[in-house]
Amino acid sequence: MLMKYIKNKTSLYLSLLVVGAISSFGLYNLWKEMKKEEKREEIITTRTIIKDNLNEAFRFSKKTFPKQIALKDEQVNIKYSLNSDLTDYIKKLLKRYRSDYTSVIVIDNETGFILSAVGYERDGNQFNMSLPFSSTHPSASLFKIVTTADLLEKSEVTKDSVFKFRGRGTTLYKYQLKDKKSRWQRRQSFERAFAYSNNVIFGKAAIKNSTGERLFDMATDFGFNEKLMEEISLSKSVFEMPDTDYELAEMASGFNKRTMISPVHAAILASVVANDGVLNYPRVVTEISDNNTNKMIWSPQHKTKRVLEVATARELQELMETTVKRGTARGSFRRLNRKLREGLEIGGKTGSITGGVPFGKRDWFTSFAIPTNESHGKGISIAVMNINLKKWYVKSSYLARKVIEYYYKEVNPLNENISEAKSKEEDKDT
Repeated sequence: MLMKYIKNKTSLYLSLLVVGAISSFGLYNLWKEMKKEEKREEIITTRTIIKDNLNEAFRFSKKTFPKQIALKDEQVNIKYSLNSDLTDYIKKLLKRYRSDYTSVIVIDNETGFILSAVGYERDGNQFNMSLPFSSTHPSASLFKIVTTADLLEKSEVTKDSVFKFRGRGTTLYKYQLKDKKSRWQRRQSFERAFAYSNNVIFGKAAIKNSTGERLFDMATDFGFNEKLMEEISLSKSVFEMPDTDYELAEMASGFNKRTMISPVHAAILASVVANDGVLNYPRVVTEISDNNTNKMIWSPQHKTKRVLEVATARELQELMETTVKRGTARGSFRRLNRKLREGLEIGGKTGSITGGVPFGKRDWFTSFAIPTNESHGKGISIAVMNINLKKWYVKSSYLARKVIEYYYKEVNPLNENISEAKSKEEDKDT
């Protein structure tokens, strides 16, 4: 009897120990999860405070990028991806030509890092940091990049497709969209229509080979109606769904004042093409660190998404290269340095329209410059926007050419390794 009692008691103790161990383990795991959740909430709170304070600093600091912001009663340091030599050169260039307003954006295609973001105002001969990040500018013919992507990827249209049109290609009247036989009717390939920015052909091509829904979806893929930057409240570029055939033609050709874009987004359009169809979301802040310990507190995520198939992007590259070689930008690139001409693949798209805020005649140029030697990476994309009031001072495509020349001669020479920004990004990823 006694042995049985002892045995039962021992079993009871062992059971209690097992239950206690399991309970302790469960409580420990629960405590661990609670700590993880607290840490996650702390990180989210810290990031929210950083973004809010950083955005506030950008809003009030119109002439320079803020070097510090407040975080929980302390000042933290901000590091940017901006290249000081390139930015100084661009500033000198803009002060030399002094357009009423100019914005220049340079982006590293592979990382999405903004290497330079300069805004300039002739009135006061001063720089305005907020101009490159504002989305109050009609996109004009830059939107033809989006339309072309849709037509090449989702229809039977190719660069060799031939279209008939009447009247001037720079206008867009309803009569021009009708297929009416006339002795004044002319024929033009889609490649040439892109290079010379023919509104009529783009309008007719969209009506016959696309829809408002498809164009809206492609615009969304390219970043319209979407928040593009994590660290700055970059206002969204706007594309509205067309309701009628004529509206579809207007939107597809860029012949309207409702499709709005920022200079940053304009550079992204070219960057998507240069990246074989991948959108690298733009970033200007590399990290935020503690003022005393230099320990990194926060850095923006490297976000990407595929927009186009590789084959479509390559076709678009060819069309944009034709614009530079034989199209609307040929004059500005005619005297490009011979070594750079041989070592780079340069493509672009021009655009011009009157309207927007600040009001004026906009002269757009977005382009990419990709080294032919693949070991140098995917190169850079540049967007230049001039706003002219009473007279023109310099072409946007000419300014872009000067920036490309300086970058590949002084900042990242073609006979050297890939850019510092890209190397840092690779080290971080590793």
